[in-house]
Amino acid sequence: MDYREIREKQRAKHVVYTGPLDEYFDNCYGKLPYRSLSFEHQHLAECQEFQSVGTVNYPNEHDYTRITEFRHLTGEKHSGTSIVREYPKAEGDPYYPIPRPENEILYRKYQALADREKNVTFVGRLAQYRYYNMDQVVGVALSSVAGIKKCLSESAS
Repeated sequence: MDYREIREKQRAKHVVYTGPLDEYFDNCYGKLPYRSLSFEHQHLAECQEFQSVGTVNYPNEHDYTRITEFRHLTGEKHSGTSIVREYPKAEGDPYYPIPRPENEILYRKYQALADREKNVTFVGRLAQYRYYNMDQVVGVALSSVAGIKKCLSESAS
């Protein structure tokens, strides 16, 4: 759900925001650039296993950057298999920040605004404008809990 659609309707003691930081502030300094993706889904009815693991990355050899086979992720047993190929795109939904000095300068302007938000925690790739691997995302989320607990206990006092 788009946060802008509900932010005036829903009142919360604390918000954990994971969307694009620039969008939270209505792009007041301009848009932060992101890399996007498109997905090509394919069901292979006659194939029991397309690849031996859930995700295989293809950084240089193909137009797509990775293939995910879901049966390895879910543990389901059924005939056939389903895969998805990911293709990088310049435009579309934001997935990955683009690390360049000029983008970091723009991000820091938004970060200064975010630092003034008392009851909001900004966390994740889009909200922190950082490329995180999944283990890093989990670590950042867990470390954010202490700050959230502090804010909630202060608002209860």
